[in-house]
Amino acid sequence: MTDNLDAALAELDALDIDEFAEHEAAKTKNPAADMTFFRDVPLTITLEVASTELTLGELSKVRDGDVLPLDKVAGEPLDVMVNGVAFAKAEVVMVDGHYGIRFLPKQLSDETVTDA
Repeated sequence: MTDNLDAALAELDALDIDEFAEHEAAKTKNPAADMTFFRDVPLTITLEVASTELTLGELSKVRDGDVLPLDKVAGEPLDVMVNGVAFAKAEVVMVDGHYGIRFLPKQLSDETVTDA
């Protein structure tokens, strides 16, 4: 039995093993390459301006013209949510007459994003 194993091992080309090892190492260095399978998965991107919490009783008393204070200061970066999970910070821009978002540098995001 060991003779068969020894023969099989002797037939392996060392260059092929090196190429396989390099390919495997390259895959671990570039995690985006492993994401190709997921490229067509649809995601919902939303921009959360601000939020507040109310009780059902408080909400039932809201009338036209009432103003609810929110938890963000005017001009503060907005939260980009992906499928309801905080993803980044951004600011609103205009693109050909439509709203768009400009992602802010990670440093700004790190300073303001809190754990969800």
